[in-house]
Amino acid sequence: MAELREVAAILDASKIEEEELQSALQALLFHQCLYEDWPYPPAYRILARHLAHIRPIVAAFGYRLVHHAVANMLVLETDNVVYGLHMARLKKDETIVLLVLRLLYAEGISSIDERGRVDINTDDIHDRLRSAGEDPPTIKRLLEILRQFQRKGLVRIGENDPEEQLIQLMIMPGITVLVPDVYVEGVIQWLERKAFDEAEMAATGEPTTAESMLAHVAEYRASIRAEVPAGENDPSILPSMRNEEAGDDSDA
Repeated sequence: MAELREVAAILDASKIEEEELQSALQALLFHQCLYEDWPYPPAYRILARHLAHIRPIVAAFGYRLVHHAVANMLVLETDNVVYGLHMARLKKDETIVLLVLRLLYAEGISSIDERGRVDINTDDIHDRLRSAGEDPPTIKRLLEILRQFQRKGLVRIGENDPEEQLIQLMIMPGITVLVPDVYVEGVIQWLERKAFDEAEMAATGEPTTAESMLAHVAEYRASIRAEVPAGENDPSILPSMRNEEAGDDSDA
């Protein structure tokens, strides 16, 4: 197989052991976003050094490996999902937290650091959810959601501040790739449909949850236009982040 020849070329041309290469590839599949300094720097170094050989290997599985040099980030992307889409759907609260993270990243673009990262905390997420008419999840549930996104390289969980009762977070630049404009537009369209349906059913005239959330995220359209993602701008959506997941309350 051609892919095996690529593996052999890497092993022959460098001092990398087979186990090291396997570990790097497994880290890429597990996290899907790798950075120079996190979560597994050795994997980033090996894969970034041998991109020409690695790309045909992952392409055999329907993926493409993109190197965003400005952010020192490697992202495993996919165009066509043929397996696992329904099993990987997000729950409603996960989708909303993901959207809030993307909004907070867009808002923090002016204070972004040289590696394309934005510092926030758990209070910022809670405040955004409350102002959008959503009941924030408990801190335990929020951490469960954030750990899921941390695994994908979208957010990095920092120190706990017991006095302020909040946790420091860092939104990583991978969120601009794995949660691109088209995803946010899909969520907005879903909210528009939901608000319309609820308006027909409700005669009170009070804003529904969907209407409140829709008004809250509508500003995203304006703010996101000024955002400049780090590195290449050719995003795709991971299987677990497709538009149709937006209103799913449970795992499929």
